[in-house]
Amino acid sequence: MKDVYVVGGALHPAGRHYDKNIDDLAAAVLDKAIADAQADIEALFVASSTAELGNKQQLLGVYVLESLGLDKIPVFRIENGDGSGGAAVVAAYHALRAGEYNCVAVVGVDKPNDVLSNQQQDIYATTLDTHFERYFGFTPLSYAALMAKMYLKKYEYKYEDLARWAVLMHAHGAGNPYAYFRRPVKLEDAVNSEVVSEPLRLYDVGPLADGAAAAVLCNNKKKDGPRILSVTTSTNAVGFNARNEYDVLYSLEEAARSALKKAGITPRDIAAAEVHDSFSIFGALALEGLGIVKRGGALAALREGDLPVNLSGGFKARGNILGATGVYQVVELAWQLMGREFKRVEGNYGVVHSMGGVDRVSTVIVVGL
Repeated sequence: MKDVYVVGGALHPAGRHYDKNIDDLAAAVLDKAIADAQADIEALFVASSTAELGNKQQLLGVYVLESLGLDKIPVFRIENGDGSGGAAVVAAYHALRAGEYNCVAVVGVDKPNDVLSNQQQDIYATTLDTHFERYFGFTPLSYAALMAKMYLKKYEYKYEDLARWAVLMHAHGAGNPYAYFRRPVKLEDAVNSEVVSEPLRLYDVGPLADGAAAAVLCNNKKKDGPRILSVTTSTNAVGFNARNEYDVLYSLEEAARSALKKAGITPRDIAAAEVHDSFSIFGALALEGLGIVKRGGALAALREGDLPVNLSGGFKARGNILGATGVYQVVELAWQLMGREFKRVEGNYGVVHSMGGVDRVSTVIVVGL
């Protein structure tokens, strides 16, 4: 089995990009990533969760390649909801490990702002069971609010403790040139923001943003890029109403145990983590699911000081680019380990957590120098 390295990457600033089609946005970052890697790609893996419903486009990868004049390259579309980006990296990783290809590209792209906000939320809700949840008006936000309410009550936290997540994310996002929001905020800003689904407020929600990210992965040259040490994906097939606890990300816990074991590291070795915090409560639960802090200890750790999590600003400040986010996270983490675009982290190992739906599927990717 061959080792796999992240040898090139490119990010498009997250935001509202009405002037570009979805394939043009993806083609732009793919072109930059290939140039960065100085390598020819033999296959393309595409992650998107809104292309069909929001942009009325299938065969997206073909049109991305057409934009760049690349012909006869196989294309694979990966869909795992808002966890599509991480899943696409996993698929590419296994193809390279098996020696099917030497160099491939992974592109994540979504443009949720091409539709109206009510359509955005309906598309986002398709990650839930469309017959028994979405049909009756449930959304990822409403489930996150329930989880937050139960977590705060169980561990006797105040809402102000949870609001510190947004403050930390904005502090980190201020240093990310690709982030949607690049300004710090005060705790009172978060605490006094509009209630969107009690107890969650506006600052607990990662804004849906347009964006694209690309990574070039190779198994035949290292260059200066870090190595992907392990990948694991796990699912939670238990319906939300039937779960034993609502303050645990079960799919993440299982994926994290396996990925860290395969990589030969422990949570103490993690120098930086990029986690799925589409809602602030998910960020706190992700820290616990990765084993960085014990169950119930995330908000206490947050209260005590800075944490090496989501140095990109996470979904809250970088933006929630849905199916593209996992690819953003892999490139961001690689650059953090290398000290490129971001301040070099103190350590050699980083972890990505990409999640689809409300704890339905989680992918954990361990990267190391």
